[in-house]
Amino acid sequence: MTLLLFRAVLALAPRDFLERYGADALEAHRARAVEGRGWSARIRFAVTEVVGLAWTVIRLHGEAVMDRGHAGRGRGGASMFETLGQDLRFAARTLKRSPGFTAAAVGVLALGIGASTAIFSAANAFLFRPLPFADADRLVMLYETNPEFGWTRASAAPANVFDWREQVEPFQDVATYSDFIANATYFRDGEPGLLQAVSVSGNFFTVLGVAPVLGRGFREEETWAPDDDVAVLSHAFWISEFGGDPGVVGRSLELGTTTLEIVGVMPEGFAFPNPDLDVWTPWGWDAEARQAAWFRRAHWVFPVARLRPGATVEEADAALQVVVGRLQETYPETNRVMGAGMEPLRDFLVADVRTPLAVLMGAVLLLLLLACTNVANLMLVRAAGRTREVALRFSLGAGRLRVARLLLTEGIMVALLGGAAGLALGWWGIQMLALQQPVGIRGATALALDGRVVLFTLAASLLSGILFGLAPVLTAARGAVHAALKDGARGTSGARRRWSAANGLVAAEVALAVLLVVGAGLMVRTFGYLRGVDPGFRSEGVLGVQFTIPSTRYPERDAVLAFQDDFQRRLRARPGVEAVGLVGRLPLAGANWSSQFQAEGWPPERVGFEILHRRADPGYFQALGIPLVRGRLFTPDEGPDTPLTVVVNETFAREHFPGEDPIGQRIAYDRAPTAESSWYEIVGIVGDQLQVSPALPARAEVFESRKQDWTRGDWTVVRTTLETAAATAVVEEVLREMDPLIPIAAVRPLPEVWRASMADQRFVLTLLVSFGAMALLLASVGVFGVTAQVARRRTQEIGIRMALGADGGSVVTLMVRQMMAVVAVGLVVGLAGALWATRAMASLLHGVTPHDPLTLGVVSGGLALVAAVACWLPARRASGVDPVASLRAE
Repeated sequence: MTLLLFRAVLALAPRDFLERYGADALEAHRARAVEGRGWSARIRFAVTEVVGLAWTVIRLHGEAVMDRGHAGRGRGGASMFETLGQDLRFAARTLKRSPGFTAAAVGVLALGIGASTAIFSAANAFLFRPLPFADADRLVMLYETNPEFGWTRASAAPANVFDWREQVEPFQDVATYSDFIANATYFRDGEPGLLQAVSVSGNFFTVLGVAPVLGRGFREEETWAPDDDVAVLSHAFWISEFGGDPGVVGRSLELGTTTLEIVGVMPEGFAFPNPDLDVWTPWGWDAEARQAAWFRRAHWVFPVARLRPGATVEEADAALQVVVGRLQETYPETNRVMGAGMEPLRDFLVADVRTPLAVLMGAVLLLLLLACTNVANLMLVRAAGRTREVALRFSLGAGRLRVARLLLTEGIMVALLGGAAGLALGWWGIQMLALQQPVGIRGATALALDGRVVLFTLAASLLSGILFGLAPVLTAARGAVHAALKDGARGTSGARRRWSAANGLVAAEVALAVLLVVGAGLMVRTFGYLRGVDPGFRSEGVLGVQFTIPSTRYPERDAVLAFQDDFQRRLRARPGVEAVGLVGRLPLAGANWSSQFQAEGWPPERVGFEILHRRADPGYFQALGIPLVRGRLFTPDEGPDTPLTVVVNETFAREHFPGEDPIGQRIAYDRAPTAESSWYEIVGIVGDQLQVSPALPARAEVFESRKQDWTRGDWTVVRTTLETAAATAVVEEVLREMDPLIPIAAVRPLPEVWRASMADQRFVLTLLVSFGAMALLLASVGVFGVTAQVARRRTQEIGIRMALGADGGSVVTLMVRQMMAVVAVGLVVGLAGALWATRAMASLLHGVTPHDPLTLGVVSGGLALVAAVACWLPARRASGVDPVASLRAE
């Protein structure tokens, strides 16, 4: 249908209009695209270049197209459809007679299109699928910045957010939520269970524009109502725990010492800001907190603003900056350099995955182009054997457009078959992607094979058919009829042109393979570097277990601490358990919070910025094998009623006390300590542990004693000689002995935590290595196929050479040398392209540069070796033919 429309436009349009519009419009669009900046300009430029290439093809063959178009105006639409039907039937018969070619072409395309479909599904989930919010384009994410702390997109202080809400005119409303998902124990019919809950402001659902399917959302006043215990359930939790009972609204949910009234149920699929969320609860702040210092000093809420109708992001940001400047003057102690910014909600949510997705989309498009190039080579090889057929069609009166369209129809049919197979492979690839790295925009979207992905697959298939169908089409349109009929099956100038085109495609395949394999090699080097990074602790044989001590049966601090002590004592007594400790958050899972500090005796201008905090006890350091560098650890006598003590890591000592001994120093977590400040004495220095990822160095960190900074939900770390399942059973048994109503919230072996910290790199690595392997296979197949066909076409020449005394080795060397010259061109072009393209991967690489000489050298040598083998095999077979038989064959 597209071809018919295209032909109709050409046939009906005046020639002078096409001549003038084609040149002028393309030049104007190209100029605007070159002057623009950003991704949209780059896309416009790429589209302009593709259109320019298409226009060149139109100009080359336009006369024939328009002549046939004008001649056929009076014949009506039926003949056009009849001709199309004939083309399709002929293409189907032709492909059926060549099952080997059809299977190879469809298989190669299925690989390229299948991989493209899987990766596009991820891009679709993140970048294109609408967010499940009303008028999502009016939602913006607000954040705070601080050059002293190095903050660029940080959580905000609640007091600042309320000032923004009230004073920034373009904001219709501003809601807040916590990024901390709490594990909580609830009871239903006397049995304990676990749920994940998050606190939000009363206007949270209203600002997002999402209404409950049952009941109501929260009210504005519930943000400031500590005694109003209400909850809204997720759809999944409502189904799993209440069987989808429509009468759930008004019922109670027992959560520790609190009984929550269920006031609503959210729609299916809505789980913002976390896909595993079960329950939302309102903040329930005390109204007096608005004026408290901590309400502006602590930064832990994430604000989402809805713009007023007609307001732009630029207008809102300008108004926000005015308010920010006013707050810096009004509250210099907390807001002296505190800035703020905003961006569309989608941009904020996809910020961490934009670069990996862009790299993967680029890689998969290269793979698709490589598959098209490979199939184009197959079609050129096949076209070489159909020279006489095409020449006969020309001699019997067929027009060039008619023959070209016939060949192009074959290409598009192959593409559609490959697209159908690729769609099946893509569906399987989507399942594999979901298993490797579950993706979604913080609960807003997820991977799926939806209509947009199917349309992409169809478009990729059609475009592929046109791309690899153009090569034999253009060759056929230039065919020399008399030469082809005269030379018949013997080598002709047309065949030589085809082999020249085939060599060009081989060089292109090698160049594309170099780009993909270099990217894969760089990720392999990065992953190897990260695996070799010392995390600062021993993860083997260590298990992390988390549970929450309920306030219903353990309301007081002393009862909680006694339970934790008794639990550790019982666990240490079990066979196979070597050490037990408690920590607020596991290493490589982030720190609890951060702050600035000042040491006793420091001048006012000397301030320590951005130190991380973690709660621990001595057993934690022992279980993970973290060395004590100097000083001591916490002692059993130090508790809530003794002077406060802390242990710091080596980075803290090096950065904040260079050339000094921090042992014995007293610090307060304030920029300017007051009489109300709490002072902590540094009693020890321990080795650094990585807090977030092997890709990020250890930061300055302070460890508070878990007995002085106590909570109910710390992680228990257990070093054991038992397997994970057996160790978990031991922990469950001890916990059941002490209190059978306390369920385990989470179990995480430390090696699993270590692997999870490299999940992003492993995800990109797996895909790039897969693409690189497919690219290497396709390139070697292309080289092999062309060399084999060259050898077949030169059978007579080889026979003459051998009849005149040449040995098999010289024939092999000649053929390998000629084809390797083509491969060398592809290697040079590919390396030049890799030097430019790999700069986009810089943020994904660690321990290696985008222009790493070792990677480039190994990839070049490896591809050259594979290509040499692919050349040698058919050349060796050709050298073994009988000279007499080869002369007779021609």
